[in-house]
Amino acid sequence: MDKPHAEIDRMLDTLDASVPRLLQGKPSPGDFWASFMGMANAIQDCATPDERGWVCDRLDAIQVKHHLVPPADQI
Repeated sequence: MDKPHAEIDRMLDTLDASVPRLLQGKPSPGDFWASFMGMANAIQDCATPDERGWVCDRLDAIQVKHHLVPPADQI
């Protein structure tokens, strides 16, 4: 289900803004990563094949910004 680039950008901004809340609400790393990856996968599913690299770059930048280190099976 492809969405306009601007809408995907907003979805990524929303995910970025929700990280602190997720970290507080999901103190277990497994629970946090399940939530984060669920949202990230939903965003990726909305992107066209040409946008998927950009989406992955944005997701990586969100993780770096918040000093997140994904579990080994998510890398």
